Amino acid sequence: MFTPEGMQDGGDPAGEGTASASAAVLLPLFAPYWGGLEPALERALLLLLQGSFAGERCLDGGQRRAYLLEWVAIRAPLEPTPCALTFPEHPAIRYAFAIPAHRLLRWLAGAQASEPAVDLPDDFWQWLILGDETST
Repeated sequence: MFTPEGMQDGGDPAGEGTASASAAVLLPLFAPYWGGLEPALERALLLLLQGSFAGERCLDGGQRRAYLLEWVAIRAPLEPTPCALTFPEHPAIRYAFAIPAHRLLRWLAGAQASEPAVDLPDDFWQWLILGDETST
Protein backbone atom coordinates (compact mmCIF):
# COMPACT_ATOMS: atom_id res chain seq x y z
CA MET A 1 0.00 0.00 0.00
CA PHE A 2 1.42 3.41 -0.82
CA THR A 3 1.89 6.18 1.70
CA PRO A 4 2.86 9.43 -0.02
CA GLU A 5 3.34 12.49 2.16
CA GLY A 6 0.20 13.42 4.02
CA MET A 7 -1.63 10.17 3.28
CA GLN A 8 -2.15 7.48 5.86
CA ASP A 9 -1.68 3.84 5.02
CA GLY A 10 -5.01 2.07 4.60
CA GLY A 11 -3.59 -1.19 5.95
CA ASP A 12 -2.23 -4.30 4.37
CA PRO A 13 -3.80 -5.20 1.04
CA ALA A 14 -6.24 -8.09 1.22
CA GLY A 15 -4.83 -11.49 0.34
CA GLU A 16 -6.25 -13.53 -2.51
CA GLY A 17 -8.62 -15.49 -0.27
CA THR A 18 -9.80 -12.51 1.73
CA ALA A 19 -10.28 -10.16 -1.23
CA SER A 20 -13.41 -11.96 -2.38
CA ALA A 21 -14.77 -12.06 1.17
CA SER A 22 -14.04 -8.34 1.62
CA ALA A 23 -15.74 -7.54 -1.69
CA ALA A 24 -18.78 -9.57 -0.61
CA VAL A 25 -19.01 -7.55 2.60
CA LEU A 26 -18.82 -4.28 0.66
CA LEU A 27 -21.44 -5.28 -1.93
CA PRO A 28 -24.49 -4.12 0.09
CA LEU A 29 -22.79 -0.81 0.91
CA PHE A 30 -21.96 0.06 -2.70
CA ALA A 31 -25.02 -1.49 -4.42
CA PRO A 32 -27.25 1.61 -3.97
CA TYR A 33 -24.65 3.73 -5.79
CA TRP A 34 -24.44 1.13 -8.53
CA GLY A 35 -28.13 0.53 -9.18
CA GLY A 36 -28.23 -2.92 -7.60
CA LEU A 37 -26.19 -6.05 -7.16
CA GLU A 38 -24.45 -7.10 -10.36
CA PRO A 39 -21.41 -9.26 -11.14
CA ALA A 40 -19.69 -6.15 -12.53
CA LEU A 41 -19.96 -4.50 -9.11
CA GLU A 42 -18.08 -7.32 -7.40
CA ARG A 43 -15.34 -7.25 -10.06
CA ALA A 44 -14.98 -3.49 -9.60
CA LEU A 45 -14.84 -3.91 -5.80
CA LEU A 46 -12.01 -6.40 -6.20
CA LEU A 47 -10.10 -3.74 -8.16
CA LEU A 48 -10.91 -1.14 -5.50
CA LEU A 49 -9.49 -3.40 -2.79
CA GLN A 50 -6.18 -3.71 -4.68
CA GLY A 51 -5.27 -0.09 -3.96
CA SER A 52 -3.71 0.59 -7.36
CA PHE A 53 -4.37 0.49 -11.09
CA ALA A 54 -1.65 0.49 -13.75
CA GLY A 55 -2.69 1.52 -17.23
CA GLU A 56 -1.69 3.17 -20.47
CA ARG A 57 -3.36 6.13 -22.11
CA CYS A 58 -3.39 6.22 -25.90
CA LEU A 59 -2.52 9.70 -27.20
CA ASP A 60 -2.85 11.29 -30.61
CA GLY A 61 -0.37 9.87 -33.07
CA GLY A 62 -0.52 6.40 -31.57
CA GLN A 63 1.76 7.18 -28.63
CA ARG A 64 1.01 5.59 -25.26
CA ARG A 65 1.78 6.88 -21.78
CA ALA A 66 1.99 4.49 -18.84
CA TYR A 67 0.49 5.66 -15.56
CA LEU A 68 -0.19 4.40 -12.07
CA LEU A 69 -3.26 5.38 -10.05
CA GLU A 70 -2.97 4.54 -6.34
CA TRP A 71 -5.40 5.09 -3.49
CA VAL A 72 -5.84 4.39 0.18
CA ALA A 73 -8.24 1.52 0.88
CA ILE A 74 -11.69 2.84 1.77
CA ARG A 75 -14.59 0.96 3.27
CA ALA A 76 -17.54 3.34 2.70
CA PRO A 77 -19.00 4.65 -0.60
CA LEU A 78 -19.11 8.34 0.39
CA GLU A 79 -15.80 8.39 2.22
CA PRO A 80 -13.26 10.64 0.49
CA THR A 81 -10.61 8.47 -1.12
CA PRO A 82 -7.11 10.01 -1.30
CA CYS A 83 -5.62 9.19 -4.71
CA ALA A 84 -2.35 9.84 -6.51
CA LEU A 85 -1.77 9.58 -10.27
CA THR A 86 1.83 9.28 -11.44
CA PHE A 87 3.60 8.63 -14.72
CA PRO A 88 6.69 6.39 -14.53
CA GLU A 89 8.32 8.08 -17.55
CA HIS A 90 7.74 11.52 -15.99
CA PRO A 91 8.22 11.21 -12.21
CA ALA A 92 7.88 14.96 -11.65
CA ILE A 93 4.25 14.86 -12.81
CA ARG A 94 1.92 13.88 -9.98
CA TYR A 95 -1.76 14.54 -9.48
CA ALA A 96 -3.12 14.21 -5.93
CA PHE A 97 -6.86 14.36 -5.31
CA ALA A 98 -9.63 12.91 -3.16
CA ILE A 99 -12.96 11.61 -4.47
CA PRO A 100 -15.84 9.58 -3.03
CA ALA A 101 -15.07 5.85 -3.16
CA HIS A 102 -18.18 5.13 -5.24
CA ARG A 103 -16.90 7.45 -7.98
CA LEU A 104 -13.51 5.73 -8.07
CA LEU A 105 -15.36 2.41 -8.21
CA ARG A 106 -17.25 3.58 -11.34
CA TRP A 107 -14.03 4.58 -13.06
CA LEU A 108 -12.40 1.26 -12.22
CA ALA A 109 -15.44 -0.60 -13.53
CA GLY A 110 -15.21 1.40 -16.76
CA ALA A 111 -11.57 0.49 -17.38
CA GLN A 112 -11.26 -0.64 -20.98
CA ALA A 113 -8.91 -3.30 -22.21
CA SER A 114 -7.40 -2.33 -25.53
CA GLU A 115 -4.41 -4.06 -27.02
CA PRO A 116 -1.85 -4.05 -25.55
CA ALA A 117 -2.98 -2.20 -22.38
CA VAL A 118 -5.84 -1.20 -20.10
CA ASP A 119 -7.01 2.39 -19.65
CA LEU A 120 -9.44 4.24 -17.41
CA PRO A 121 -12.55 5.65 -19.13
CA ASP A 122 -12.55 9.02 -20.86
CA ASP A 123 -14.76 10.58 -18.17
CA PHE A 124 -11.96 10.06 -15.63
CA TRP A 125 -9.55 12.02 -17.81
CA GLN A 126 -12.14 14.72 -18.50
CA TRP A 127 -12.74 15.09 -14.77
CA LEU A 128 -9.01 15.17 -14.00
CA ILE A 129 -7.93 17.60 -16.68
CA LEU A 130 -11.03 19.72 -17.27
CA GLY A 131 -12.73 19.44 -13.91
CA ASP A 132 -15.84 18.08 -15.63
CA GLU A 133 -18.17 17.42 -12.69
CA THR A 134 -20.97 16.09 -14.90
CA SER A 135 -19.20 12.79 -15.52
CA THR A 136 -19.98 9.77 -13.30
